[in-house]
Amino acid sequence: MTTFRSTSMLLRQAQARVLVVGSGRMGHIRARALYGNPRIQLCGIVDTNIQQAKSLSELYRTPLFASLEEAISSTATTQSPIDGVVISTPTPTHESIIIEAAQNNLSIFTEKPVDETAHNTSSLFQTCNNQNVNLCCGYQRRFDSSYQALFHHVNSGAIGTPLAASIFFGDHPVPSRQFLLQGGANIISDCSAHDVDFIRWVLQDEVVSVYAVGTSSDDELREKNVIDNATML
Repeated sequence: MTTFRSTSMLLRQAQARVLVVGSGRMGHIRARALYGNPRIQLCGIVDTNIQQAKSLSELYRTPLFASLEEAISSTATTQSPIDGVVISTPTPTHESIIIEAAQNNLSIFTEKPVDETAHNTSSLFQTCNNQNVNLCCGYQRRFDSSYQALFHHVNSGAIGTPLAASIFFGDHPVPSRQFLLQGGANIISDCSAHDVDFIRWVLQDEVVSVYAVGTSSDDELREKNVIDNATML
């Protein structure tokens, strides 16, 4: 006999209680995804910029906290502790948030890159391993069915031996000018990280050397040293 599971049945099961840390562009994207997932309870928005975060917390009718410490303290005496955090803040802030979350035994999903340096990235993973805490970086392409299909075609030998690979990536949704001018979506460290991870994974190979050149679309971006177009080899 076939058993159908309705959304109401899923909601009666235990849901993971997750905080979104950061209410900017990616915070909005992550909050929407979590709110629409029946396996997740979006239990709060954390941001030091209360004015900016207020509209997001009101949109999804979830509490607003000025710090992760405040959010954890608010649930410490309840029957519904926090299970994990999604970190959608600028890269330089990741380290302190990851360490605080790990010290409180929270599972962690963070935007890429985990940190600005390889050394700190390795150190943060080690910190989470020592705490027996999950730390996941947002390289979601590895879990996309179309990318997985390419991986299997390449690694099964179905297309022969790859000699070269060409990747084009355009950020979507397009980041606002204000977001770019504030230092968001660094096209080298933030955006190309997806492509570097993906090509290493598909080809099962490591990077030996990198050459990269970037340009700015207009004078305002150029004055702020914002690169919004880049080529990497």
